[in-house]
Amino acid sequence: MLRCRSFARSAAAAVALSIGCAQPPPADSAPSTAARPAPWSSATLARGAVVRVFATQWQAADNRASCGLLAPVALGEGQGATPRAATFSGGWAVAYDLPDVRSAFGIAGTGSLATDPSYDAWPLRQRWADGSTAGYGPEGGTGPNQLAYLRIAGQRCLYNVWSRLGQQHLEYLLQQLRFVDLSNR
Repeated sequence: MLRCRSFARSAAAAVALSIGCAQPPPADSAPSTAARPAPWSSATLARGAVVRVFATQWQAADNRASCGLLAPVALGEGQGATPRAATFSGGWAVAYDLPDVRSAFGIAGTGSLATDPSYDAWPLRQRWADGSTAGYGPEGGTGPNQLAYLRIAGQRCLYNVWSRLGQQHLEYLLQQLRFVDLSNR
């Protein structure tokens, strides 16, 4: 019996020693927690690269001093849609219409502040390296329309991005957004 206890203690000590001396995995095998760069941190779009309605809407907005103008560089599934002015009280908005779908997708710099309390039970989220975030999912929690509340670091407004073409299209639009430099023609 004494011999079994001695062996058990020795085995336990050997296991403890081997655990304490185990080498940590190489740093490059750890999962990456770095957020990807924000799309809007890429080069700005020149005024002439976006349809005129964006500049017109933004210039008439009450919040233009604190809510930079964003526009998509590409429309993906929405290619060929017709842009038009949309109404967002205190802010600016551009909606895109398809032949059979009014307001199929769009973007708005709302009159709400990014820091104001707002709906936050989104099923999906994205975070970018600059600290910007998006919460998104089915509009009203049931869909089928998709809506994102986008908070961009350094901007005071809450942006809305929406798509009736589905979640993948909404995610595509989020990745296509760039600031517009209105001084650059």
